[in-house]
Amino acid sequence: MTLTNILVNAGVKVRLTDAYKIHHDKVIIIDRSTVETGSFNFTKAAEYSNSENALVLNDMPQVASVYLEHWQSRWETGRDWKSTY
Repeated sequence: MTLTNILVNAGVKVRLTDAYKIHHDKVIIIDRSTVETGSFNFTKAAEYSNSENALVLNDMPQVASVYLEHWQSRWETGRDWKSTY
């Protein structure tokens, strides 16, 4: 069972895009006002072994808007993932 199928079967919208060779963005936007970004991959290795960075910007809706616009532009290049089971 792939993670994409697990997410889609749980009702999460998932999209895939071939528009970029590497899609390397790492950003979380919360309530349109908080942004978390940086090199940190949400993996055990990132947490315990790697040199990583993360930046959290609270109560900054203008910054969140820029990140959300960027995210939306990538979302629009994608196609919906359909579960294979």
